[in-house]
Amino acid sequence: MIRISSHLCLGSDIGVSGNMYGGRLLYLMDEAAAIFAKRYTGAPRLVTRSFSGVDFHSPCKLGDILDFYADNPVKGNTSVQFDLLVLVEGEQRFSSHCAFVAVDENGRKTPIDWNRTVGKQEK
Repeated sequence: MIRISSHLCLGSDIGVSGNMYGGRLLYLMDEAAAIFAKRYTGAPRLVTRSFSGVDFHSPCKLGDILDFYADNPVKGNTSVQFDLLVLVEGEQRFSSHCAFVAVDENGRKTPIDWNRTVGKQEK
């Protein structure tokens, strides 16, 4: 697994149930995944293609430190796919599979030059 970032669960992240809002977690997930995709591919412009199998395993609570990880990256011609995991104190709280696509300045798919990637974050 490759560590991406962390987030401290604050009061503004918590709903009336005492748990982190699912939408807030999805926002943080998309941000962490974008950070990994950009670092890993070195592509100047990427867009979120998909998140599939979004699973909330257990709730996040006030004061939890969420650690975001990428795992099992797969290089494509114009894309990268990987698993995204959220752990709190080593316990998995969230998981998803996601894909990002490199695009040019006009939003069209463009090849990723895997020979010059700056991420080089292999296992």
